[in-house]
Amino acid sequence: MNRSCISAIVAILLGSIAAGSDAELNGYYHHSGPLAGTLKSEAPLPLFDADADHLWNRMFAAFYIRPRRMPATEEHEAMVRFEGGDVIEFLAWGTTKYWSGTTVFRKVNPLPDEFLDGQGAGLISDPLKRVVFQHDIWAAYDHLIDLDNRRVGDLETRARRNTLCMKLAKCMQQLAIPAAELGQLPDTYAAAINSGAFAARHNFDATVNYLPQGLLSDSDEWVEIDFYYPDTHEDIMDRLISLHARSFLGRSHYRIFYRFPDGRNQVVTYRQDLEEKGIDWKLSSQFGFTRLRKDAAQIPVGTEVLLLQQMIALDDQLRPVPTSIAESVQFRAYRNIDGSGEPETNTGVGMNVLDYRMERHLLFDGLSAGGLEREPEGDPQYRVAIGGSKPVAPDWGYEGRKVLFQQCADCHLSPKLKRLGVASIPSIVHSGGFGAGAMMGVARPVNPDQVGVRGKRVARYKSRHESYRRLLDFRGK
Repeated sequence: MNRSCISAIVAILLGSIAAGSDAELNGYYHHSGPLAGTLKSEAPLPLFDADADHLWNRMFAAFYIRPRRMPATEEHEAMVRFEGGDVIEFLAWGTTKYWSGTTVFRKVNPLPDEFLDGQGAGLISDPLKRVVFQHDIWAAYDHLIDLDNRRVGDLETRARRNTLCMKLAKCMQQLAIPAAELGQLPDTYAAAINSGAFAARHNFDATVNYLPQGLLSDSDEWVEIDFYYPDTHEDIMDRLISLHARSFLGRSHYRIFYRFPDGRNQVVTYRQDLEEKGIDWKLSSQFGFTRLRKDAAQIPVGTEVLLLQQMIALDDQLRPVPTSIAESVQFRAYRNIDGSGEPETNTGVGMNVLDYRMERHLLFDGLSAGGLEREPEGDPQYRVAIGGSKPVAPDWGYEGRKVLFQQCADCHLSPKLKRLGVASIPSIVHSGGFGAGAMMGVARPVNPDQVGVRGKRVARYKSRHESYRRLLDFRGK
């Protein structure tokens, strides 16, 4: 048998044992009708292993597939939507009682017992899968322990959560890998670029699946920004954590990049002008967040902004460690700064928005597309981060499911409130109040020797958070 035939057979065999290809997963989802895009049942997906009944798949499904009963309407009869699946966000909002109830507890509680009693951590040795699965469990743990820390519910409810949290903490500890191995995990954004799955230019065409190739390598073109000031006193270091990272209780760190048409010097000059002339410092100091003047200089047409979410993992000493695993990439390109409908954009108000999320079936399939899949613009989705994660948020978020544009508009666009142009980029100034993180003022370009400081700062924030201290309390129990 010649070498090409052998290679073909090997490729077929490897494909047959790969966890969760697109074709395999299609059968788990509705593709038309009012349930389009949702799962057909609570059945586990073949994500961590090709066998859907594998323990890791069953544990993941128990925490990442959640039913929602929908009442009848004029358009359709009453139905049950099975939400979640291969998603990055744990479907839990501030006032939800779903994960604390006895029914769900009886369903999920035996699974960590099976994991711990049967040496479940040893079932899969792949470091990437172990880190992702640990991170998935961590989200469920954080939600439950945060409720207990805030004394939500009666003693019986808090005891149930505490029991489950203790088991999940032990599972996370057994899944952990040494910090040196965490440092060897792939840079999945770089893998996405190298995959050839994304165009190198967008030409302001929102139909193009675009990711900037020079984002992490060309600092003259793409400028990472931060609110960090050297020698900041440690008493206020936690004010330097972004609102996004706080929403995930420090399990993810975020990097923010700007690209102006004329490159880095234009970004630097613009922020200096904004700091010197564009801010009403007296009003800002009185109200505790930065207020732009009405005549503040505008961003140039053609400005691009990218928000990169990367995973934080726990090493074998249970220390939070930043990784280069990309969980999401949110990109915006401004065709105008006045919110008008011309030129055409996919939002209709002057900017194109592209949103990519990590999907495990791609990530574990040889880093296909770097594990990133573009979010459909017209399909309504639940938003968990930021608004949905607040303690007062109702069970399915403030307003249920929204299309991508609506989610972006909530924070970044409002012709009525004049949140256009520079005002639609909250990251350029600290404009969210002290509790939202960062220091009052204008963002600063990150120097080459400061790359990585944001991730380390979020890891430090997590290590001082009550949810993490409780995690250490469970160690060895």
